[in-house]
Amino acid sequence: MTDLAGRRVFVTGGGSGIGYSVVAAAVADGADCVATAHTPAERDALAALLPPERVLMADLRDTATIPALVARAATAMDGLDGLVCAAGVFDLRGALETELADWHAVLDVNLTATFAVARAAARIMAAQGQGSMVLISSQIGLVGHPRAAAYTASKAAVNGLVRALALELAPHNLRVNAVGPGPTITPMTATARANPDRTRHLLASIPLGRFGTPEESAAAIRFLLSNAASFITGQILCVDGGVTAG
Repeated sequence: MTDLAGRRVFVTGGGSGIGYSVVAAAVADGADCVATAHTPAERDALAALLPPERVLMADLRDTATIPALVARAATAMDGLDGLVCAAGVFDLRGALETELADWHAVLDVNLTATFAVARAAARIMAAQGQGSMVLISSQIGLVGHPRAAAYTASKAAVNGLVRALALELAPHNLRVNAVGPGPTITPMTATARANPDRTRHLLASIPLGRFGTPEESAAAIRFLLSNAASFITGQILCVDGGVTAG
């Protein structure tokens, strides 16, 4: 019940980090998978996991293209059982330093595009009468961050979106959950991890005393997509080494 064999799964942001690990896990399980890439390098990375026609180049900030993008993915797989919204951006900038352009640059990807993808997928899944979505949040969306105002707001909003969608879509047998990674070894955290002082500070904040791996978050996502989580919806599952326990 915990694998994704035979499932049709669409992953945004599948070209790196947690998204890439989700694609790898789904493919290893025998799932049918389509993923988006944002850059040629991400497309090339996905070539190790998926045939070229299953990798869709996309700029999710262009929300007008999202319904057609999701429809392409569903058509390629003859349906849609699972969605993972893993595309995201991070901006290390406090509120007083954040201009409106900076604010929109983060929310356009992390929140607005996530909503647009989830809405398009929900319409397909509701017509099928089943499906599971996992949106990528962050432990920062629960505990805050002193220098990431836009990112924190975007992830807190994703948590609210998950709960609203879970309630709305439950009558269609459609589950919606989120995974909230803590500090994880991904390209998004590379700059912070390259700074010894920042690394010491981050590790001191993690009760388990280490960074997470993309595979650990992917394992939680895989679980939530699978039949093993068939009675779980509207939840934020943090994979954070205990950060949010404090």
